[in-house]
Amino acid sequence: MALGERQYGNLDILVNNAGIARRHYIEDTSEEEWDEVMAVNAKGTFLGTKHAIPAMRRAGGGSIVNISSVSGIVAIGWSAYNASKGATRVFTKITAVQHAKDKIRCNSVHPGPIDTPMLREGRADPATRDASTPQAPLGRLGTSEDVAYGVLFLASDEASYVTGAELVIDGGVVAE
Repeated sequence: MALGERQYGNLDILVNNAGIARRHYIEDTSEEEWDEVMAVNAKGTFLGTKHAIPAMRRAGGGSIVNISSVSGIVAIGWSAYNASKGATRVFTKITAVQHAKDKIRCNSVHPGPIDTPMLREGRADPATRDASTPQAPLGRLGTSEDVAYGVLFLASDEASYVTGAELVIDGGVVAE
């Protein structure tokens, strides 16, 4: 039993929400930058999930929500970031299939342009602003709350029959 379980009880929900981006094209991406993005975005999701599964199994099930990106679905953005978020997308599906028998659900959320420090950093340079920020048909950037409500649904009992799903929260970017 992990320390957190003794202190707080069962582990019922895990949200893997770490992410970094390096804004380079393939030929301009160093191996170190590639490894750093993959370590945080893909390996971090793997490690969080790996260590939560035994506790969730002991609890009789749970919900894992992995934050990916629309960049994990379509080619928007930069090479290492897209690859890492695509890895998160597929990892979510295999987790859902392998652990359904344990009553552990696993779903991914795919935010589009959300007003966060990471997006603002990419928009600071006018030369890369348009390439790094797709224009959403809804005509605005999303908010952290827009994403949080989607995560809350997937983590809740109301989503008890949802696993392996992709919830796109992007103002219509992927639909275009």
